[in-house]
Amino acid sequence: MVCVLGVVLVPSAAVAQDFSAGGPLWYVDAMKIQAIHDAGITGEGVTIAVLDAGISPDVATLRGADIEVRQLAQCPDPVASVPTAFEASSHGTSVTSLIVGNGSSDSGSGPVGIAPGARILYYGALQASCDGNAFPAAVADAIAEGADIVSMSGGNTRLADELSQPAADAVAEALRGGVLVVAGLPNADSVWEGELGEVNGVVNVASVDAMAHAATRRDGSPMTNDDVDIVAPGVDLAGLGWDRTWGMSTWSGNSAATPIVAGLLALAKEKWPDATASQLLQSLIRNTGSTPHELEWTRTFGHGIANATRLVQEDPAQYPDENPLFTDGQSPTFDEVYSAPEPSASEAPNAQANAGPGVLPWALAGGGAVVVVVAVTLILVIRRRRGRGVATGSRDMLG
Repeated sequence: MVCVLGVVLVPSAAVAQDFSAGGPLWYVDAMKIQAIHDAGITGEGVTIAVLDAGISPDVATLRGADIEVRQLAQCPDPVASVPTAFEASSHGTSVTSLIVGNGSSDSGSGPVGIAPGARILYYGALQASCDGNAFPAAVADAIAEGADIVSMSGGNTRLADELSQPAADAVAEALRGGVLVVAGLPNADSVWEGELGEVNGVVNVASVDAMAHAATRRDGSPMTNDDVDIVAPGVDLAGLGWDRTWGMSTWSGNSAATPIVAGLLALAKEKWPDATASQLLQSLIRNTGSTPHELEWTRTFGHGIANATRLVQEDPAQYPDENPLFTDGQSPTFDEVYSAPEPSASEAPNAQANAGPGVLPWALAGGGAVVVVVAVTLILVIRRRRGRGVATGSRDMLG
């Protein structure tokens, strides 16, 4: 079964190494995840907030995982009321399993999480019965609870139409706190619009199959999107509940690729704890493919296919401490996120002198302590490349 949100994705013709023989776990081999785990890098010490619909946290795949379900006043309880609530909880359970799954299921093998050592804060913010403030509320709570990464696989037209500015404000607050925000782009022919697709600073994720081909529309043409930043495995991946059992089944879509990227960022953050959020983003988009290359961008692959091995091997400190995912004409603007606040009248004169518009506050991820200031004049925003062609090596998932 290959279906998510009612969209069937058709893999394209093979032109690269084919990992599909690995079945639903092909992404583990393609990205050499086991070798990274064997080296002791599992995402331990990193907190990921997952925003989705319902979840069944007691399934075999999630046993032993560090998952805290956070209740929102704007939403009902996301924990499935009955074990067979597949329609309500298969999406959220599958997403979470791709981050912290232990490799088991009711049928034996199951989803292997990219960052099984990570802590999960789970929010049912995408349930249909949530009110319009669920997303900003979830992000605010995640920041307060120490999240390093926010991952959201999904959305709907109600959120896109009514919450664009509150969503942008919530993302801006997260970015100011050093929190990375990862979101799935809409699938082709989808009935929903990406709430965060045009919000600046967000890592917008699309998907590829086991042959490094972009997921396709129903007519066989590759998916394209003006806002794609990175692509990752997302076609025929291990999931749960899609065949109406809690055994391993397959599912596809940008929703599946999004937790893969969130998990990879968790691995990189554990490996390089002193890197800033902006440096981790720089490393994510610069280390696509198997060899170093200049930044390039296409509407199909964004900056390329995320490469797990290179992401954990390359020290992010070599990259600028500048968020590279800002585009002109979208909100929040770079200055709205990173400019220093205007000093209040009650501040001492020397504090006012040191906190004017020429400096930026940078905060530790998940905390509120300002640690360093950087001159605005030194900030160079890397605009998305609208050039032609795919970045060198961008269709190679291996290190």
